[in-house]
Amino acid sequence: MERTINNKVLLRALEPKERPSLPSNFAYTTMRRIRLERQKSEQRQRIVAVCCVLAVTILGIGGLFYMFGATIWQSMVTISKRPEDLSLALPTFFCLAFFALLNRWLARHYVGRNKT
Repeated sequence: MERTINNKVLLRALEPKERPSLPSNFAYTTMRRIRLERQKSEQRQRIVAVCCVLAVTILGIGGLFYMFGATIWQSMVTISKRPEDLSLALPTFFCLAFFALLNRWLARHYVGRNKT
């Protein structure tokens, strides 16, 4: 009796086993996972870049105020005493706003098309 059980166990162990088969959409799901990981990585890189730009900008403006704060404050006091010095401020603001909007529109219109 023990021999027959032993033989059955040996026969079962020696039988060719089926390899586990992959699902039919394995390539698609793998490529989708790779694409999602790449998108997450690009998103993280964008966040890091924006944080770096903000930090450099804040430090730069802070440094300018640290070095030239007294001069800037004195200029503001002088301008507030003579309102005619502000006559160029409004047109300058509108010109800067126009060029900023033009820059944004051109970047979206031309740079967006050339992306690969």
